[in-house]
Amino acid sequence: MATLLLGALGVVFSGWIETLPGELVSPESARDRVRFGPDFSVSTDTMLLDDEGTSMVTRGDYRPSREVLRFMSRPGAAATEEFGDVIRSNGGVKVQDVTLRITLTGHRNQGINILDIRPHIVKREAPWSGTYFRSPSEAGSPTMSMMFDMDRPFPVAREVEFNGGESPVPGKPFFSQRTITLRDNEQQVVLVRVTTARYYVAFKLDVTYMLGHEEKKTVIDDDGKPFQVSAPLDMRGTKVPYRRFFERRSDFSLCQLKPVAPAVDGRRCRNAYE
Repeated sequence: MATLLLGALGVVFSGWIETLPGELVSPESARDRVRFGPDFSVSTDTMLLDDEGTSMVTRGDYRPSREVLRFMSRPGAAATEEFGDVIRSNGGVKVQDVTLRITLTGHRNQGINILDIRPHIVKREAPWSGTYFRSPSEAGSPTMSMMFDMDRPFPVAREVEFNGGESPVPGKPFFSQRTITLRDNEQQVVLVRVTTARYYVAFKLDVTYMLGHEEKKTVIDDDGKPFQVSAPLDMRGTKVPYRRFFERRSDFSLCQLKPVAPAVDGRRCRNAYE
C-alpha cells in the first residue's frame, strides 16, 4: 500500500512540475524575451484629407525668394506637395489643423493592446503671425479615426462626429470602450486630426499599451521633433494681422497682398511680385 501511494504521489507531483513553467511564463512571453527591437514600430506622415485647406504660416517674416515667388504664381501651385515642402523647409506649419497617418506594426508573439494615446504638449503659445499663406478648404468628406482638440486644457483622444454638418468635431473619448490590438506582424493605420483655434502648439504623442500582463509606454513624434500646428489669427479687421500675407486665387496660384483686408486684386498682386 505504501509503495502504491508513493507511486501515485510521484505521478501527480511530476505532472505538476511539468505544467509549472507554463503557468509562470507563457510560451509567447518566453519567446518575446529573446526578440530584439521595439514591441511595435511606428511610421508617421502628414495627410491632406478632402476637407482640409493647405494654409500655412511661419513664426517670423519669411520673405520668399524670387524662385519661390515664381513657383507660387503658377496656376495650381497651392494644391501641390511641393508648396507644402517649400514652406515647411522655411519653418512653416499647418494652420488650424493637421492630419497624421500613424501606421503601427506589431513585433511580438503576445498580443499588444494600445490603451491610450495622449498628447504631450511641448509648447503652447500665441498663434504665429509671420508670413501667412492662405489656402482655405474646398470642403469635402473626411475619413479619420481620432481627433485631438488642443484648445482644451488636457486634450484626450476622441471619436470623430459631425452633428449634422460637414465639419468634424470631437465626440466621445476614443479609448473609453475600445483598444487598438496588434498581433505579430499585424498593421493598424490610425488617421488622427489635431486641431486648434486659439494657440500655436508643439506636441508629441504618449502611448500607453499592454504587452501580455505588463503595462508599458512609448512616444510618437516627428522624427525626433514635435509635431506642430498654429491657429489662424482673426482676419475680420481692416488690416491683416500678419507681417506678410499671400492669398490663394481661383486658379490655385498664390498672390502676395499688401497689409490690408484680404481681397484678391490682380494689379496689387502683380506689383507685389515686381
